[in-house]
Amino acid sequence: MKIHFREQYGTKGEEILYVTPADQSNIVRVPLRGDKLVIQEKFLLFRVLQNIFLPKGYPDSVSDDYVVYQIWDTLQAFCSTICGTLCTHAILKGIGVGSENINAYSATVTWILKEGSGHVGRILFAWWQGSQLDVDSKKWRLRADFLNDLAMGIEIYVLPKYPHFSTQILCGSTMLKAIVGVAGGATRSALTQHHAVRGNLADVASKDSSQETCVNLVASFVGLYLLTMIKSQAMLYTIFYIVVTLHLYANLKAVRSICLRTFNESRYLIALEEFFRSSHMLTPQQVNKMERVTVGQTVSVSLNIRLGLSVKHLIDEYKSSSVIENIVSSFDPHERFIIAESKKHLGVYLHFDTRPQDVLKAYFFAVSYLQDRNQIKEQYWDIQGKWQEFLNLAQKEGWLIHQHLLLVDEYRLDWKA
Repeated sequence: MKIHFREQYGTKGEEILYVTPADQSNIVRVPLRGDKLVIQEKFLLFRVLQNIFLPKGYPDSVSDDYVVYQIWDTLQAFCSTICGTLCTHAILKGIGVGSENINAYSATVTWILKEGSGHVGRILFAWWQGSQLDVDSKKWRLRADFLNDLAMGIEIYVLPKYPHFSTQILCGSTMLKAIVGVAGGATRSALTQHHAVRGNLADVASKDSSQETCVNLVASFVGLYLLTMIKSQAMLYTIFYIVVTLHLYANLKAVRSICLRTFNESRYLIALEEFFRSSHMLTPQQVNKMERVTVGQTVSVSLNIRLGLSVKHLIDEYKSSSVIENIVSSFDPHERFIIAESKKHLGVYLHFDTRPQDVLKAYFFAVSYLQDRNQIKEQYWDIQGKWQEFLNLAQKEGWLIHQHLLLVDEYRLDWKA
């Protein structure tokens, strides 16, 4: 027997040999039947569901944290839909559906004002915090769901008690939900991009949408069943409280399960603190576990570091051309950034040719400077050596060093002419 090819679908799929038997001239297909294959054949439904709801090439086509995240995300979506069903019932009662004193026109006006408030809220929030959603996608993912629960809590607890202010209450809660729509949608896109390790963003996003749609469908019927069981406000409040608590817990677990390999300020400071302390590089898993996803940062700096500032800040602070030239001369002529301290912040000024890795390097130098205010000029080459060591260790541990999620303003300048 001559073996021509050995084939496998992904790393978990069926193995097949293409061989020519000793007594034949044609190539035949021979499956290597193992325990996994037998199990898969028995559970045909499982294979069908996997093809419908999971990205092509799963699990090789997604990141390692995909499954854990999707489990918790599915649970939170289930709870959110149940809460939404309860809230829809409360809203319809709040605007007078079923009451003889309310006509269709007034209910329509209330609904339009409610939706209009949501549109305004989306525009204002995207303008106010749009750039932060990439930088702190974990935090905003969690904040979005907290605001969603807050809005639904207002509709369930407050709206029935003040029906005469139903329009104002609904406009306020809808604005909160509008923030949820922008923040949740944007951060979901950022996390989907993280999960799509083969550039299969559309496939991962579409399958994620399919999973959520299926969960929402099931949860909607569960919510309708609960509505038929609720006989008092106390029972409604109790069910809502339990479901919201489970929703927030599932969201927290989902966000904590994500292991991002790109440095934002929080993850970068955690890695830098350990490196400066022990010359050891933390893995992405260790840093993500230490990163705060609620409020605040695990590690902070003594002075706010601002990247990509206008040179006007530098001139207004020092004014004298000789002082400014001395600051510029503290850095290697080939460097694509300069750093200068002011009363309110440590400014990092970037060159026109700055690349993402240069921004990471500039922040590294800025943190080094805050450890010793005299370090930049006197120990420039020592810091340069430490940066190269840090860069090599980060690359070895699997960090993405050719991109970053640091918040950088758009000013660029040239001081080499």
